[in-house]
Amino acid sequence: MQPCLQNYIGNIKQNIKEISVDDFKNTDCSNALVIDVRESTEHAEGIIEGALPIPRGVLEFKLFNHPEVKDLSEDEILNKPVYIYCASGGRSACCAHALEQIGFKNVFSIAGGVKQWAESGGKLIKP
Repeated sequence: MQPCLQNYIGNIKQNIKEISVDDFKNTDCSNALVIDVRESTEHAEGIIEGALPIPRGVLEFKLFNHPEVKDLSEDEILNKPVYIYCASGGRSACCAHALEQIGFKNVFSIAGGVKQWAESGGKLIKP
């Protein structure tokens, strides 16, 4: 990663909430949204069970119309816990920052992303 991009991501990570893969594994996500913001070709390789595959480039535009949230009130959506992951944690950090700017209150980027998830023995399913 180039230094300017590294600095950018580092600055974003100082202003968002990150959760480790181990802590995420111990989190009750039954009332949360788990979002995989990788690209469709990456989703085809496998996602965390229960995750919504919504690429980063369209997250803000597609999230509110997704069947998981379309019938919720704005207040319910903005207060719902949201856990976001990508391949290694950069894109998910940017997405967490963007959702916080929209008004989401409980957004977490999963540090290390799907790579860390798989390395720690986490299972992936085909969407």
